[in-house]
Amino acid sequence: MEARSYMKKDFDSKSKIEYVDREEVESPNVAREKKLRKAKNRRVMNTLDRIFGFMLATVLVVGCAGLGLLYVLERGPSEALTNMFVRTMQETRRFDFMANIFLTESEVAEMRATQNSSTIKDFDSSLIKIASADETATDTPSTYAEDEDGDGIIFEEISGSGYTGYLITVLDPKRIILGAPDNYGSVGLTLEEMVNKYDALGGINAGGFQDEGGSGLGGVPEGLTLVDGKSVGKTSDTSIFVGFDDDGLMYVGYFDAWSAEQNNIHNGVSFGPILIMNGEPVDANSLPSGVNPRTSIGQRADGAVLMLVIDGRQVHSMGATYADCQNIMLDHGAVNAINMDGGSSTSMYYDGEYVNRNSSQHGARPLPSAWLFK
Repeated sequence: MEARSYMKKDFDSKSKIEYVDREEVESPNVAREKKLRKAKNRRVMNTLDRIFGFMLATVLVVGCAGLGLLYVLERGPSEALTNMFVRTMQETRRFDFMANIFLTESEVAEMRATQNSSTIKDFDSSLIKIASADETATDTPSTYAEDEDGDGIIFEEISGSGYTGYLITVLDPKRIILGAPDNYGSVGLTLEEMVNKYDALGGINAGGFQDEGGSGLGGVPEGLTLVDGKSVGKTSDTSIFVGFDDDGLMYVGYFDAWSAEQNNIHNGVSFGPILIMNGEPVDANSLPSGVNPRTSIGQRADGAVLMLVIDGRQVHSMGATYADCQNIMLDHGAVNAINMDGGSSTSMYYDGEYVNRNSSQHGARPLPSAWLFK
């Protein structure tokens, strides 16, 4: 039984003592306290209601504004902006669904034009004259950056409208090799692991790989891959391809395993599109793209190899289009150039560290292949 509290209270001359319940005496105070607590609780609840209402209104406003922006991007008056947005989303893989919010599948398909064989000419190897080791060390054309350290490697920072990047020029193309994991089928190697495995000085990512939902582990290359003359992947399929022969000549064009072997190409990967061929830029109309991280490789007329990466999907650098990479390669004298796997795979490693900022939240991704220089 609950203990009760009593107090003594004097009454009339009879001097009788009457005990009363303390709660009855203090009930006005208790009631007041309860009233105050209820008022306080109401104020708290009202404050929480206002905060929740504000947050809900903010979410609705931001959501409506976001949908409005998407509608303008996909259905707005600028066809160029719509194409740019759709291709950017399609290339991200994880967010490709955003391209279909206000557009039909058929409309998106029309915008996803790809480079076809009619834009590619026969490869002309006569335009490349591989310089000797002595010439590469002393006779670099004056219009290009100089080899100040004398080690045959030139490193430059690149910047343009909305992007920053890096360019490495390897004066002797015979120093280029293709790095790859020992075994394909499960997990590839990061670029740093590739560099260490081959005791190379640096390099960039190369070919693509199966990457369903953006969660691929780089263990299954897409298309044809040639490593020291051994073919991996779809050897019989003809695809856009880049590879080097034993003399350091970089081939670009449509190849299968047989045609690559006929040209003495022992290392190469499938990807694209081709940006420059035989000294001529590929028609920009056949290079539809969004703004994303990019990797490209090219070769000058003197044989020097150009390795380019562009940061993207970040505050300091939104990314570049294929046309941006094409122009950078042209400005640096590329006779032939091709786009490599980009997005979160874009990586450049040099002098013991990653040069660029990888756009993946998980850091450097495992890769199926990498262009390295010794």
